[in-house]
Amino acid sequence: MHLYRKMKEVISFLQDELIVVKKSKQLISTQLSQKDSQLKKIELENKRLLEQCSLLMNQNKNLSHSYKEKIIKQEADISRLTILADYHSSRNQDLEYKKRKYLLIIIGEALVLTKKLLIMGNQKIRRVKIIHQIKTLLAEYESCFYKDNFQLDKDAKRILEEVDNYLNKWKNYYEGYIWNAKPVENRDINYIESILKELHYLSLYKRFEKYKERVVEVEVLFQILKDKRKIQRNYSFKKFCNEINFMDKHKHINFESFVISRVFPGKTYTFLKSFSNVHYDFKLLKTYGMYHLLYVYGSYKNNTFKVGVTKKNLNSRYLKAKEVYEKKFLSGDFQEITLIESFNALNLESYLKRKFKEYRHPLFNSTEWFLLQKPEVDYFINNEYQKDTEFMKILGYSLNK
Repeated sequence: MHLYRKMKEVISFLQDELIVVKKSKQLISTQLSQKDSQLKKIELENKRLLEQCSLLMNQNKNLSHSYKEKIIKQEADISRLTILADYHSSRNQDLEYKKRKYLLIIIGEALVLTKKLLIMGNQKIRRVKIIHQIKTLLAEYESCFYKDNFQLDKDAKRILEEVDNYLNKWKNYYEGYIWNAKPVENRDINYIESILKELHYLSLYKRFEKYKERVVEVEVLFQILKDKRKIQRNYSFKKFCNEINFMDKHKHINFESFVISRVFPGKTYTFLKSFSNVHYDFKLLKTYGMYHLLYVYGSYKNNTFKVGVTKKNLNSRYLKAKEVYEKKFLSGDFQEITLIESFNALNLESYLKRKFKEYRHPLFNSTEWFLLQKPEVDYFINNEYQKDTEFMKILGYSLNK
């Protein structure tokens, strides 16, 4: 009886365990079914995504090909338009587009360096170097016009002169000078930026005029003048350059039709025709236009004469010479002997001083007063000087031929 009860309990326990196992199996089966369903959904989603990716890749491939074709077409259009712009520019004798682009690059670099000046603290020496770099860049901007026979536009020249004015003031300040000097300030940089933007605009769009005469660098001019035997074969190029620079800097010489006046120092550009039409003689050129009148005052009675030059103050020169004369002589017969107009008056005076060197007046401690007898006086009053080849060569020399 006890054994039977024991077995019944075991069987009941096993039955319960079996039920639990069945329920667990059923639960696992349900979970597996759910997971399988989820996996199928994921697979379907992945398949859908793969199809979308494939579609997008095909679209992207098509778009890339399309964009590539558009880019190629745009590049071809740009190239065609550039050629047309250059053709139009050359046909209308205007500056080519590619050269305008180079001008814009120069302006951009100059602006970057200008802004850099504002953030350099106390670096005075480095600032001066940057200012020099800006000047060099803008000198190249100028040269881009001259080397292709174009005039520097008046608005561009005005802007360059304004920029140069600021650069000179900054340079003076950081080199320790007080006169015409000021430090770099934010408002100045802003103003420079605004006028450089204006320069950018007109460099890109404005039409530029060409010089009517051929413009050449001084090196080319030197060689052409040598080939044409306008200057001697053994003439030094360095000497020639120094002479051209000297004449360009001296404003009494009307040299604008010979050498282009620059805003920023750079290569020297000259007008070939102007130099071809004159005999190059630096001795005559260097003082050309300094004085316009050669005068001879004096007294026939005392054989005393003064040779001199003036630009326009003829009356004051006469009164001063008369005053000096009357300190030596009591007679009041001092008068005008002859007057010759010439832009080479100073060279004429120098020639006469050499010619009559032996006749210098002993009462005057001067190279301008002479003691002349009738044969020498006739040189002036009877136009005998017209028979003097050397005198007439100087008198006849002109830059306006």
